[in-house]
Amino acid sequence: MRKILCLILLLSCLCALPAGPALGADEKPKKSVLCLNSYHDGYQWSDGIMRGIRSVLENSHYKIDLQIEYMNAKRYNYEDVTRMLLRLYKEKFKNEKFDLIMTSDNDAYSFATHYRDILFPGVPLVYCGVNYLNTDDTDVDNATGVIEIFNLSKTLDVALRLHPGKKHMVVVSDSSTTGAAITRQVRNQLARYKVPLTTEYWIDMSLRNVMDRVAHLPQDTFLFFVPYYQVIDGRFLTAEEVMQAISARSSVPIYTSWEFLAGNGAVGGNMLSGFLHGQRAARTALEVLDGKNADEIPVFRETTGEYIFDYTVMKRLNLDMDLLPEGSRIINAPKAFYELSKELSWTIMVSFALLVLVLIFLPLTMLERRKVERKIKDQLAFQETLMDTVPQLVSWKDADGQYLGTNRAFSEFFGLVHGEGIVNRTTHDVIPDLDYASWASGADRAVINKGQAFRKERRKLMDATDTPAWIEVTKVPITDRSGQIVGVLSMADNITTELNLEKQLLQSQKMEAIGTLAGGIAHDFNNILTSIINSTELAVSDLDPESMTTRDLERVLKAARRGGRVVKQILAFSRPSTEGFRPTDVGGVITEAVELLKSSMPRKIEVLSRIKENLSCVYADPTQIHQVVMNLCTNAFHALRRTGGTIEVRLDQAEVAGEEADILGLTPGEYVRLVVEDNGPGIPQDIVDKIFDPFFTTKDKTEGTGLGLAVVHGIVHSHKGGLRVDPREGGGTVFSIFLPKGDADQCGDVDLLGVPHNLGAHILFVEDDADQLQTTPRLLETMGYVVDGQESPLQALRRVNDMPGEFDLVITDYDMPGMSGTQLARRLAVIDPNLPIILISGREDAVSAAADLPNIRLVVIKPYDKQDLSRAINTVLNEEKQGE
Repeated sequence: MRKILCLILLLSCLCALPAGPALGADEKPKKSVLCLNSYHDGYQWSDGIMRGIRSVLENSHYKIDLQIEYMNAKRYNYEDVTRMLLRLYKEKFKNEKFDLIMTSDNDAYSFATHYRDILFPGVPLVYCGVNYLNTDDTDVDNATGVIEIFNLSKTLDVALRLHPGKKHMVVVSDSSTTGAAITRQVRNQLARYKVPLTTEYWIDMSLRNVMDRVAHLPQDTFLFFVPYYQVIDGRFLTAEEVMQAISARSSVPIYTSWEFLAGNGAVGGNMLSGFLHGQRAARTALEVLDGKNADEIPVFRETTGEYIFDYTVMKRLNLDMDLLPEGSRIINAPKAFYELSKELSWTIMVSFALLVLVLIFLPLTMLERRKVERKIKDQLAFQETLMDTVPQLVSWKDADGQYLGTNRAFSEFFGLVHGEGIVNRTTHDVIPDLDYASWASGADRAVINKGQAFRKERRKLMDATDTPAWIEVTKVPITDRSGQIVGVLSMADNITTELNLEKQLLQSQKMEAIGTLAGGIAHDFNNILTSIINSTELAVSDLDPESMTTRDLERVLKAARRGGRVVKQILAFSRPSTEGFRPTDVGGVITEAVELLKSSMPRKIEVLSRIKENLSCVYADPTQIHQVVMNLCTNAFHALRRTGGTIEVRLDQAEVAGEEADILGLTPGEYVRLVVEDNGPGIPQDIVDKIFDPFFTTKDKTEGTGLGLAVVHGIVHSHKGGLRVDPREGGGTVFSIFLPKGDADQCGDVDLLGVPHNLGAHILFVEDDADQLQTTPRLLETMGYVVDGQESPLQALRRVNDMPGEFDLVITDYDMPGMSGTQLARRLAVIDPNLPIILISGREDAVSAAADLPNIRLVVIKPYDKQDLSRAINTVLNEEKQGE
């Protein structure tokens, strides 16, 4: 046994050893590459480039002898050392032969392009890390490379997203070759940037001066740091040390575009990676070493960066991580507790492997026991997962009524922390609704005592948010192996949504039934009202205007017209129409509605009105405007009926412009404004956005349907108006309605609605209702027209056929026995196509039925009065004259 264990350990160790190079591998061809580095070893940017170059070249199909020469252009002036380096390299490399020259950054590139023919004639050149090269600058024979291009716009986008108030940028740089090139790039990119930024450049400013100035920058400013060095008291400070010193004193955030500066006080940005830059250049170099002409390889001008941000700096500045671009890399973030070092991870893995090997040799009885335990745990875990995925509210209790467990849906419904603090508690401890808790406790005892389940019991209770809810409960007994009842399993379905949908469906069906009923009775009822109105108008015209009988008949007229409006209001729910739209004096409509309200309100509720005179007319349906006022005032009455108060109705004109027009969804301009204001308790803020929803109501089902404000909203919308709800200062609610002013041409018709213009016109009136056939022709004759009344559509056809050109207009009913009004219109069009027709009906659908008949010029909906007929006749006959 011991020998077997040792053998297994030995094999494990052998498997963990890394595989060495294969013996006898083919020798790679050798290449010699010289790399001129503008800077010095230890400069993070160029060191990153060199790492990238090495990572590609070392894994290539060549054995490359890479020689690096550092020019130290950051520490020493380039112009001062150029001649010395030229002499040094001429002597140093006079016997060297290179397959390729690579350069890093601007100074090395400039040096190589100037002296390559002297030092390395005919050797191809691959450059990288070079800033701001135009096409002409890269037009060098036998050379190609990678341009160092950073995307300033991406960094600015993030900076302005994280700091919306920033408007000014300070660029900190030096006048070195690279610094000047980067500064030109910054200027060029800012000139094309979509957001205007004021920019200030601090070039070659001493570190002490920079530190003094950044401490007092205004809060609308941020810094963009370009890598540069400083020498203070003979000590050379790196770009990282310079940024750290500036960051420690800066009162504004710092951004940069170079990866090696990350973690030194900058928030971050879209940063160039020296490593990726070097890899790109090395891949180009391999193409040249493979024999491809360098001039045939296009210069790589794309960015090689990524988004990098410093967690420490963002937390210090309270910046929102969610605003960062997707895929951003965060540095200095605290490690999660479960993250382990590589060495520790391997130690744990090896230890675990050894532990598994040891456990293999444990007694078989222990192994079987573990298998059983694992199986039980898996079953319990599966059951728990299954219970938590069930949407029903599930709980189980012992025989004493104490909870043994619940599923997640139960905990969320009652606002409990799942799995904590529920076990061993009773129903009254867990459920805040006392009525439901008492019922549930009694139901549990009944199940345990009787041993019988009951199912689908509907109960109302309050959920975790104190919102009324309905659940359907099932309770069954839990038994042990011996059949003894040891507890109760409860399951409940949340049926609140289903019940609400049922209520809405019932309400919808009710409203549909109302619409169907209204449509069915509208024709007959409107015929009756039309006869009443026309007969009464005729009777009034024969009486003394000052007599009591005249006043009584005028009240009859008013009541009959109101009855017609009631039918139209009911029909408005199921068949919205704009047929009743006409130039309307809204002030008169509001006055009538307010007078009606004053007489119907209790004494403790006062109704006030302030209606401005000489208001512009509105192209509207007076009946619908009347309904808006009544619905809003009724809503206010419900708010005031217990305490009493004041309802004020105001009408004036208001200018709507700018943001207010956008909020109301209106075109800027002048509108007629209707305001209904009460001093009641007001509307709670949490339901303001729901009050215009159909069927939403805070009243009992016996007090309201939830359609009042929905109808108001629909009417205002159909009038192309706007509606706003505001809380009233001191308590109460203010409803403001904005209605578009009518055109000047439309408003000119308001005062002429009842004046007949085409006196003497010959009208053929067709109506099967005997009462209307007796009254309406007489009414038209009193208005100055010659009327020929016919009961039958066939008789009317004969009259037109026998008397061609005799009639100026035909007025016909829509519903008639044997032939409808639209059928009559089709046959009249054959006899006399130019004879205009007015169709009258008690049904709203007559409008759609007449839509495709050009000789039906207008549809008048019953009941109509003398004014309605006069308006319709004048409209049609005037259009005929204009057409001539």
